[in-house]
Parts: sequence; C-alpha cells; structure tokens
Amino acid sequence: MDRRRPALVSVALAAAAAALGASVFGGGPVDRPMPPGADLAAQLDALRGANDLVRATRADVGRDPALYPTAYARLEAALAAGRQAGGAAGVPEVEAARLAELARSDVLDTPAWRAHYVCLSLVGRGTDGSRGAATVLEQAGLRQRAEGEALGYLTAPDDEDDTLTSLATRAAFLQTLTCLGRDGEVPRTLLATLAADTARAEQAVPALYAVEALRAVGVRAHATRAVRGADARLGAGCTGLDPIQRAALTLLRQRLTRATYDCLVPVLSHSDTQTRWLVRRALMVGDGTGPVAGSLPEPVGHVRPDGLVAKTPAQLGTLTATYDAARALTAGAQQEHTPYWLKRRLTRMGADAGLEPSDRLLLAMTCHRLALTCGPQAAKGVAEAARLKVPTRLTPENERRWYGVMAARAEFGLGCGRTTVDAPDGEGRAELSARSLRIAVVLADAGCAAHAARLTERTDLIAQARRALRAGDLVTASDAVQAALASEQSIPQQLWDDLPELLRRYSDTRFPDLYAASPGGTASADATRAAYYLLA
Repeated sequence: MDRRRPALVSVALAAAAAALGASVFGGGPVDRPMPPGADLAAQLDALRGANDLVRATRADVGRDPALYPTAYARLEAALAAGRQAGGAAGVPEVEAARLAELARSDVLDTPAWRAHYVCLSLVGRGTDGSRGAATVLEQAGLRQRAEGEALGYLTAPDDEDDTLTSLATRAAFLQTLTCLGRDGEVPRTLLATLAADTARAEQAVPALYAVEALRAVGVRAHATRAVRGADARLGAGCTGLDPIQRAALTLLRQRLTRATYDCLVPVLSHSDTQTRWLVRRALMVGDGTGPVAGSLPEPVGHVRPDGLVAKTPAQLGTLTATYDAARALTAGAQQEHTPYWLKRRLTRMGADAGLEPSDRLLLAMTCHRLALTCGPQAAKGVAEAARLKVPTRLTPENERRWYGVMAARAEFGLGCGRTTVDAPDGEGRAELSARSLRIAVVLADAGCAAHAARLTERTDLIAQARRALRAGDLVTASDAVQAALASEQSIPQQLWDDLPELLRRYSDTRFPDLYAASPGGTASADATRAAYYLLA
C-alpha cells in the first residue's frame, strides 16, 4: 500500500535540482543524510525469529504462563511420567484460581478455545477433571459463552473456514463439550457428518483429533484418506513429511517403525508443545519390543509448582509480523533488499505440502506484497482470498474475520465487496477510537472510499494525529494520517516536513531504522510499519 502524495513530487524535483546544481557549479563533496529506511532491510535482523519469520517485537517474550503451552506441556509431562496418555502422576496439580485467571486474561483465543485448553490442562483427573474444568470456566466467567460457541460451531461451522480447519475445530469443540458434560446436546446427525468428513480428510492431525473426539462419544470413525499411501510418505525420509503429521499418522496406524523413531526423537526438543506431545505419544506406540518411552529424553518444558507452563522461550516470528515488515519494506521502497533469510523461509513455506491451511492466506499476502513467487501453497492462498466473502455487516462478533477478509481484498485488489459499517456509537467527532481508525483505513485500502469517508467525516484527523504523536502513540497517529489521506482531507505540508523529526524519538535506540510504538520503547513490526507509512 504505497500511497504517493502530490507534494512529494515537488519535493523530489527540488531535491534533484539541488543535487544537479551542486554537480554543475562545483562546491566539492556534500554530506547528505541517508534517507529514512536506508538500513531497514539490514536491521530487520534484529526482529528475526528462530524460525526465520519476523518477530512482533525485539523484546524477549514468552516468559509468562499461557493456556496453550500449559495444556500440551502438562499432557507431555504426564506421558513422560510413564503413565497412559493423559495420566497426571508426577505432574504438579493445577491451582484452579490461577488457571481461571489465565483463562480470563489469555484473550488471544475465543472462549471455546480457552475452554478446550482448560479441559486439556485437567485431563487425567476423570470426573474430577470435568467438574474442575466447569468450575474453572465458571470462575473465569467463560462457561456459558464457551459452551454456546462450541455448540454453535458444531451446528453451523464457519463457512469461511477451509475443510481441515473446520474438521479440527469441530473435533476440539466436541471434545470440550464432552469434557463439560454437554456432548448429549450434539445431534447424532452432526456426529455422523463429522465422521464422514474425517474419512475424507487429507491430513493426519485433524483426522486423528476427530477420530479420538468421536470415539469418546461412542461413534466409530476412520481416517481413510489420511492413511492412504502412508507407507510411501513415512518412508520418504525425515524431510518428506512434517513431524506432527508423521506422529499423527503413526498414532492412526498404531505402528512405529525404526525410521519414524529416528525421525521423531530429535523433534522432542521442538518449540511447540502440541508437536512435542503428539511426537512423544507416537514414540510410545508399540508392544514393548520396539523403542520405549523410558529411553526417551525428558521433556524440555517445565511445569511450574502452580501447575502452569510458560510460553516457549524460543523467540519465534509470525506471519502477521512478517506481513507488517513486508508492508514497511514496500512503504520504504526497500522490498528489493528483502533479507535473504526471509525470502528463503517464505519460499520454503510456499513449497511445504504440510503447511497449515490457516497460514496460506497470510503467506500469499506477504509474498504478493514483496513480489515474490512462493510456490503452490501461496498460490492456493491467492485462490482462497478470491473466494472469501465479506460479511454483509460488521459486528463485534465477526470483527476479526471481517477485518481479515477486507485486508486480503485490499492486498489483492479485489474491490470493496458488499458490506455495511455503521458509524461508531459513543465517539465524539473530535476524535476517533483506534479501532474506528483501523476500520476506516482497511476500508479505504480495499476501495470502500465512501464508507471510509463517512466514518471520518467532521473529524480533524490531522489534529488527532499530532495529538497522538505528542502523547506517544505512533500507530494511532499513522492510522489517523492514512485515514485522512483516504478521506481526502487537506494535509498541510508542514506536517510532512515535521514528521522525520517527530518520529525520531520513536526510533529504537539500537536499531534506528526500526521503530517502537512509544518513545523509548523497543522496536516492533507493527510500529515500524506505521512509521514508514508516515514517511512514505
């Protein structure tokens, strides 16, 4: 999204004329400051994650407990204790109050997913675990919403989800309702549909989860398509199949080969707790004559005395942050200098047949922004973007999906689509909320100029941008300026002249071509994107 302002033309011509005058009339060498962002591509190394994607922030993160690692690291720890899958011997008990607080505050996931992780965290305690999960969710104020979301999805899956995401989500939510004693409310016809979809699923992981969730409610299902040709895939070498898919195939077939054992043992140090748990389960398959759990390394995760588990200390990048970095590079006209490690990672992901379907769209958007050809998975993401339907009206319930669809339409130039956005209630016209600014900007990017203008009319966005910069809020300031451009508000030349100096205090002290969201802070991908949109 490179917007070019008319004012920049005259500035560029004046700069060119000045340079030409110096060369014609002499005057010797002139020291000129480097343009902002000249070292952006090189300094992105500071945001390089252990997985060669861009990290959200340069600060180390992941030391606090979270639901997802707590759930799967506890399951892995129970396996390592030598009990059956899900056994809890030797694993510190979870403090219910701490788990409830975590469920309440860990807002990155929806209520039903948080309930799912609570249930997994309490596996191995039988009926006490089910009662405990219900109690924890009651304390967190999530039980009613979680059960409603899970039942609602099983009844009417999100039609924007691909088939594998839908299968995995229905399996997880069925397991959650079983944990909470509500599985009897799921119609048998829906269970039969889930079993049929399981048989058609191509990937082993969602098929495995569906088989196990259905078995728990007395329905027999088979992962027919997922295990088809398994011998050839398992025998194609360690790099021929994603480790978590290899583990799931092994569990579906209940047969562990020496080749698979050799491929999976090193994965026990993987940064993802779910991967480690499934791999350890797979390595424990057998009748005792082959590799056994006693010979496996101890889990790398640590269950704290309060029963919770911190996020992985590995500093991993994400596709969301990588897309922000790609937008910064293009806004700064530095996309031709995209770091080699990032291009290599994106192209490898594009060639990975085991790539999670949910990652394909962001991969495609990032590669499109950087003008990279990333392979078949990115091509699938482009095709999926074209099929996405914009929700007809933006609501609090569908806001995340609405925004994702609109951002994809903007990236690929698919047009506005038919959607309605109501003017925000309770906002003074002197200033818009950060949320409203974000909505206005994505509307404008997607070609919905009239919608964006209506949201921002009678608001002095330039004054708001200046206030935000003074108050130490770079992202809001950037969105306010982008919204002003979209609604064709007059932007004084003085603001463009002032911006380099105004942004100087947001530069990361160690990496000045990266920017922090507030003065003196640590660089982040989103703040860096916001800064270069202002400087473009």
